[in-house]
Amino acid sequence: MSVDRFLAHLADHRPRFECEPAGPTQDTRIEVKLSHLLRPSADGSALTELRSLLSVPSPDVEALYGEHDGMDLYVQGGTVGLALYPISTWRAATDSFRQGVQSSGRVMDELYPFEREGIVVGEPPQSGNVLMLYQGRMHYSDHDGGDDTPIAENFGAFLGRLALDPAKFLYDLGCYARYSDGQSDRQWIPLRYLHD
Repeated sequence: MSVDRFLAHLADHRPRFECEPAGPTQDTRIEVKLSHLLRPSADGSALTELRSLLSVPSPDVEALYGEHDGMDLYVQGGTVGLALYPISTWRAATDSFRQGVQSSGRVMDELYPFEREGIVVGEPPQSGNVLMLYQGRMHYSDHDGGDDTPIAENFGAFLGRLALDPAKFLYDLGCYARYSDGQSDRQWIPLRYLHD
């Protein structure tokens, strides 16, 4: 998917999720209104840093960050479905990830190559997991297990998968995004993405 098409998806009119309650299956459904927090475009020095951090040139990453230097997606109040970090935080996020892995008792030799050498670019908040770019591919480091299969063969494919079915994508990452009906403490899980 092109970055322009992904940005068009983010500009959908009245984006929302149809959600079901977490827990025992019920027939109740609600619609949750969504927004996106899109940061200003990266400046020249940030894009230079981006190029230096990536092991393989990625025109789609550069194009997206040339428009927005990070973003919080599928937001309702304090809930963020997916976060893509600003370039200035990638190095620190990567260092923090590796330190966290080591403090959990894993040794660097046990990590997948993408975990040892990739760069952390985002996360599903509240998950303890990270999205990583490695050799042009998008990977997901899941603390509950997982493997080294890329979640997308390139950044454009990652954007395409996300825009095609955001609810399924968030579910596939572990279903960490839980939304609110604004009236109770019940948690709501996205089932389907809607827009006008």
